[in-house]
Amino acid sequence: MPFRGIALEDIKQSKQLRAHALRVMGFVNKAVARLDQPDKLVPLLSDCGKSHYYYGANISYIDFVGPQFIASIRPSLEEEERWNPEMEAAWELLFQHISFQMKTAMKNEANQ
Repeated sequence: MPFRGIALEDIKQSKQLRAHALRVMGFVNKAVARLDQPDKLVPLLSDCGKSHYYYGANISYIDFVGPQFIASIRPSLEEEERWNPEMEAAWELLFQHISFQMKTAMKNEANQ
């Protein structure tokens, strides 16, 4: 893991972490664009899970991304009065689906 053994303050300033956050945002954008195309969405999520398996990502960390993502977008959407319980539920469901597909792919790779 690229951040193992690094002090929290150094991680917060990390260009590598910032770059990863931007990749996550781009990935979520791709996933949202494919919501009505499961034949394209599921392979996207599975490929991401496989990649994370080979990067050595800890499978238990996958579930942390959704809540952190939601926590980061909620304030700006609340400011614009666009956040509501239905929107929060939709984001939670999306990240549950992302996590499920990614973790399934990671487990499948581990079992091969």
